[in-house]
Amino acid sequence: MQFTVRSYVSTMSNDLTHRASAGFRDSLESLNVIRAETELKPVTRLGKDIDFKKDILRINVCGKEHFISTSLVEQFPQTLLGSSDRDAYYRHDLEAYYFDRSRHAFDAVMGYYLSGGVFMFPAKLNREVVQREMLFYRIPVFEQDEPEEVECDTTPLTFRQKLYRLLNQPKSSRAAAFLSALDCVLIVVAVMLLVLETEPRLRVYFEDQTNTYYKYLFGLNSAIMVYFTVDYFSRMYAHPSLRRFLGLLLPWMDLLSVLPFYVEIGMLISSHYLNETQPQETDTKKSSIVLLRICRIFRVLRVFKFARRSENLLILLKAVGNTYKELILLSGVVSLAVISFGSVMYTIDSLSAKDCVECSDKAKIDSILSACWWAVITVTTVGYGDIVPSSTVGKCFGSVAVFCGLIIIALPATIIVTRFSEEYEKSKMANEVSVIR
Repeated sequence: MQFTVRSYVSTMSNDLTHRASAGFRDSLESLNVIRAETELKPVTRLGKDIDFKKDILRINVCGKEHFISTSLVEQFPQTLLGSSDRDAYYRHDLEAYYFDRSRHAFDAVMGYYLSGGVFMFPAKLNREVVQREMLFYRIPVFEQDEPEEVECDTTPLTFRQKLYRLLNQPKSSRAAAFLSALDCVLIVVAVMLLVLETEPRLRVYFEDQTNTYYKYLFGLNSAIMVYFTVDYFSRMYAHPSLRRFLGLLLPWMDLLSVLPFYVEIGMLISSHYLNETQPQETDTKKSSIVLLRICRIFRVLRVFKFARRSENLLILLKAVGNTYKELILLSGVVSLAVISFGSVMYTIDSLSAKDCVECSDKAKIDSILSACWWAVITVTTVGYGDIVPSSTVGKCFGSVAVFCGLIIIALPATIIVTRFSEEYEKSKMANEVSVIR
């Protein structure tokens, strides 16, 4: 009986050992299968076997790895990667070609090979850096642009085209750059004269004709206005299309900034004539003074002449013009809120003021128009404080109007900002394309 139990136990242990060893062998075989499947094998593509270790270049540029076909780069043997000179940069510890160069510029190198030899200049990189990197990799940078430049240079320019470039393209020549700088300086001087003329302590130098400095300041202002006049008509003559020139906004602003000077000259001449013939006519003098003040308002438009010399500002103005639909939407929503809140506030404040004697003495919202003015400064979160509700109910409604104003302004503002950013990028790209052409 003991022998039978011992034999049974030994038989069971041997069976378990055999099964365990068989399972272990199966697991080892499965691991070997997985390892064999994960090993790099030649890949068949279009009837050809591609070995990744031989037919794929592994390039490490300051820690960033790139992979490209060997046959693709060897189509350009004049370049560094396409020639055998690349073997000098091979690192066995990395199993890759290592270059301690610019990462961002190497994207242009990869683009050169992938596009079949067409170099695409990166827009956000320094030109000198890119040229230095391409010189290292032996990649021609501007070969495809040379024929077009030669063709453009051989075409003769007319006098109007030369004048147009001189006035509108400061980077075309040194004379154009000097003229642009002179224009900016004269604009600054003209604006400074306009500002100083309104100072009470200095007003005598600009208005008193018997003053010594009056002649110098008047002569300086006259010379600047004559220059702006000649510049305006020169631009009109040099523009390719007179109809398009008159359809632009900036030329009209330039004209309105120059016209007040000649109106003032005419008024000075007429005032001298009236003083000699009719010295007692005060009504005529008053009307001339009013007209003179109106003309001086348009002199503020000289500031906008800076827009002509700033490409980014022109792009900004163009983007604002392209988002006019969104701006009209915002204006309509704000106007609706102003009228609604103003009418309700007038009703609430006027009814509450009748019941309270102290409130009626402090009440300033005496009409819907004044209530709308309160609504404008409240909805736009400006809050001058010149008109405020006098009753408790009006103050509570004013708090509600403030929160509603935040929502009314914020919701269309997100749409306008998104639309404006899109139009700004489009205008900027169109401007760059036009400059290249």
